[in-house]
Amino acid sequence: MRRGLAVNNYIVIDTKYQRLRVTVKTNYISIAMKRMIAPTRSRGRPREFDRDEALESAMRLFWDRGYEATSISDLTRAMRITPPALYGAFGSKKQLFLEAVERYEQGPGCFAQQALTEEPTAECSMRRLLLGAMKSFTNPKNPKGCLAVLGATNCALDSADLSQALIDRRRLAEDAVRARIAAGKNAGELADDADIDALTGMVTALLYGLALKARDGAPRSQLRRIVEQSMTMWPRRRTTPR
Repeated sequence: MRRGLAVNNYIVIDTKYQRLRVTVKTNYISIAMKRMIAPTRSRGRPREFDRDEALESAMRLFWDRGYEATSISDLTRAMRITPPALYGAFGSKKQLFLEAVERYEQGPGCFAQQALTEEPTAECSMRRLLLGAMKSFTNPKNPKGCLAVLGATNCALDSADLSQALIDRRRLAEDAVRARIAAGKNAGELADDADIDALTGMVTALLYGLALKARDGAPRSQLRRIVEQSMTMWPRRRTTPR
C-alpha cells in the first residue's frame, strides 16, 4: 500500500467467511471520492450560467476528444460561456479538466465503487467491475471509452502534470482492486497459490484494454465475450469432495 497520500478511506467488505477491514489510501479515485480541487473564487459580475451544466458539457467534450485536442474555444462553445467566464469559474483549462475527471468518476465511472463494495466475493466484484466497464465504455448515449484512462494520453510537456495525475488515479484504483482481491484470498475464496499482484494486473490491464477497444469501435457483444473468457481463469478454491 502506498503512503504519502492525504486521504484515507476504508472499505469494509462482508464475506461469508468473516468480516474484513481493508484500509485503502486513496486520493482521486471513484471509491469514497473526496473533493480535493479548491473552488475558484468568482470575480467581477455574478455568474450568469449554470456551473454544473457547463462542467457536464466540458466533461463530455474532454471524454470525446481528450485534453490536448480540446481547445478553449471548443470548450466555451460547448459550455456556452465566454473565455473570461470559464477562467473565472474554473481557474484554468487544467483545473477544468481535473474537475471533469472527478465528475466522470462520480457519475459514469461510479460502477467501480459499486463493484468493489457491494459484492460478497472477490470474484463477483471483479466480474461486476469488468462488465460495468464494458457497459459504460460502450453506452451509446456517451462518448466511447474511459475519460480516466484515455483523457490525457500523449500530452505536451507543459501538460505532463495532467498525465501524472491520471497515472496516480489509476495506481490508486489498482490498489483498491488489489485490496478487494486480497480480502477474498484471506477469506478462503482463492486457491492457495493465487498471485494477488498478478490477478490485480490482469484485471486492470483488461479494464484499460476494454476502454481502448471500445474507443476503436468494438461492439459490446465482443467485449462481453472477452470478459467472460477472462473470468474462466479466476483461481477459485476447489472444494474437496467428501
